Amino acid sequence: MNSSVRILGLDFFQGSSTAAVDAIRNGGLLVAPAAPALAEMPDDAVYAAAVAAADLCLLDSGLLAWLWELRHRRKLTRISGYQFLIDFLALPDLTDPASSLWITPSPAATERTRAWLAQARALTFPPEAWYVAPQYPANAVVDEALLEIVRARRPRFVFVGIGGGTQEKLGAWLKAQLNYKPAILCTGAAIAFLTGEQIPIPDWADRARLGWLARCLHDPRRFIPRYWRARRLVSIYRRWGEQFPAQRARPD
Repeated sequence: MNSSVRILGLDFFQGSSTAAVDAIRNGGLLVAPAAPALAEMPDDAVYAAAVAAADLCLLDSGLLAWLWELRHRRKLTRISGYQFLIDFLALPDLTDPASSLWITPSPAATERTRAWLAQARALTFPPEAWYVAPQYPANAVVDEALLEIVRARRPRFVFVGIGGGTQEKLGAWLKAQLNYKPAILCTGAAIAFLTGEQIPIPDWADRARLGWLARCLHDPRRFIPRYWRARRLVSIYRRWGEQFPAQRARPD
C-alpha cells in the first residue's frame, strides 16, 4: 500500500513513480512543487491554496526531502516531475489522439514538444490538442478560453507545461471549473528536459537530487538567483515543519 508524508501541510506521495502514474491516470490534479515555489507559500495565498487542492503531490524538491530527513532520521521516496512524466508517457492510453491537451508557454515550445513526442514516443496529436498559454497575472490565473476548449474536447489528460508557481494555480482553477475529472498534470519544465530546450538531466543526477545543480551550471544567470531565493525554504520548514504555513500579512 502506498503512503504519504505530511510536510508543510501537504501530503507527499510515498510510492514509486509508476505507482503515482496508476494513482492519477483516472483523474485528479497532480503537482510536483519545486523548492523555489514552495518557498513562496507564506507570501502567496493563491499558490498555497492551489498545491493544497492537489489530489496527488510529488516530492520533487530534494531540499525539502533533505530537511525532513535531517529532522526525522529516515529516508524519503523522492519522485521528480521529470521521472513521473517519462513513466506517464509510456501509457498506452496516450495513443488515442483525442486523449490529451497540451498547454505550452510558447509556439516554439509547442513545436519542440510535438516533434519530440512523434520521434521519441510515436505519439501524434492534432492541432486542436495544443494550447499556448498567455501571460497570467500572478494572483489571477483564470483562462476562460482554455476552459472552453477543455469543456468542448473533454480530454482525459491535460498536460500543463508552463512555469512553476503558475501552473499549479492554473491546474487548481481548471479543476474547480470542470464537471468531469481529467488528470491535470502540472509537471512544468519536465518536458523541456526531454525536448532539449533545457539541458537533459542524467538519471544519476536526478536520483542524487542534483537536478538543480545541472540547471545552474547550464544557465547560471537564470537559475542561480532562482535557487538562491529558495534558501528561504530552510527557515520556513524549521518554523512550520508538518504544518501548513500561515500567510504573512501584506502591507496595505
